[in-house]
Order: sequence, then C-alpha cells, then structure tokens
Amino acid sequence: MRAAIYTYLMSLRRESETLADARFFALCVSHRATDVKSPIGSTLGLAPEQLSALLTRYFPELMDARTATQCMKVRLHTAVGGIFLCQCHGGDGEARLRSEENSDLQKLLLDHRAGLSAAEEWSAAIIATACFGDDHLWQDLGLTEREDLSAVIKRHFPLLHLKNSGNMKWKKFLYKQLCDQAAIRLCQAPNCSVCDDYARCFGPENASGWNLLSAHG
Repeated sequence: MRAAIYTYLMSLRRESETLADARFFALCVSHRATDVKSPIGSTLGLAPEQLSALLTRYFPELMDARTATQCMKVRLHTAVGGIFLCQCHGGDGEARLRSEENSDLQKLLLDHRAGLSAAEEWSAAIIATACFGDDHLWQDLGLTEREDLSAVIKRHFPLLHLKNSGNMKWKKFLYKQLCDQAAIRLCQAPNCSVCDDYARCFGPENASGWNLLSAHG
C-alpha cells in the first residue's frame, strides 16, 4: 500500500517544483500513511498548516479533492483503492515531539540551510522528528537508502553536509553536533579514529532486504 500511495502522490506532483523534493516528501508521507492512531502531520513533525502548505505546493490536486474534515490517511488509501480504519479522529493534529531536543535538532539543520525556502523548514522538521526513531535515520524517514538522505541534506543544508567529511552515520552526526555545541563530551576517545566504537558511528547503514516501497504492504 505504501508503494501505491507513493506512486499516487508522484502522479499528482506539481511539475514546476523540484523532482527530488517531491520524491522526498512523497516517500515520507507514504511511510507515515499507515500509522493508525497518529495523524500524518504529527508523525512527520509538522503542524497542520505546515502539512497543508507542503501538500498544496507539491501535490496540489490532492488538496483540491479532499474535504476539510477528511483524514489525510483515509483520503490517500481511498485514492489507491484501499480501506483504512483510522483512529486519529480526523484532522491533522498538532506536531508531536515539540521538545527542546527536537527544537535543537531543527535549529541545527536550519543554521546550515541553503537559503530561506519553506522546503528547508519542512525538511528540518521532518528529519528532526525522525531522529526519535529506532532505526537508521533514512529508514525512519521512509527513504529507500542512505544516499537519499545525504542528497536531501546536501541540497538543503549544504554546510552541514560538508562538515560530515568522515561520512558518519547521520543520526550519530547530528547528535554529535549538538554535543559539541553544548561542550558535552560523551566519547572518551581522543578522536574518532582510535575509538572502540568507530564502526557504530561510521559503519555502513545498509539494511539487508530493506525496500520501503515493497515492504510492510
């Protein structure tokens, strides 16, 4: 079902907008579209007005066809011929995880933004919220591989991408940046190259058998 929702969203994309951004947002939305209890906006980390603006900009026909009170997940599943029993009681909810940690992650990203586009703000909120997941960051975002995430960060937060010259895992890297800013030293090694946990921070982020667009329905 996620693959069908992704394909449906991409069929509605506004062609004047950047294809890479439309693909990123379509993957993230389709990944969250099967969450039964939480609204898509909430699981993405977007306030209702942010989600509405994002979808209107990149997938305008989706918003044109939706009633004001219809749950977005129900709308997406219905559009691809599915049945979805939503328990979020309609609407798009309030963005979750508005914690200090989430705010710090968003600020870190936006301090390295390429310009002043709304896409950067939406991407920062989505990435920051996904950092609270249990898997690799690219998986928690619903992307197909780590390179998808690297491309998003390079496009919207280029200075941050440059800082990760050692290709540290992105979730590890973002939290290390926060620790460095706060002058908190969690690692006892004098530098990364001699650390016993080097492989945990710099090892591959491959996931055997992972294919979002065919996995989990």
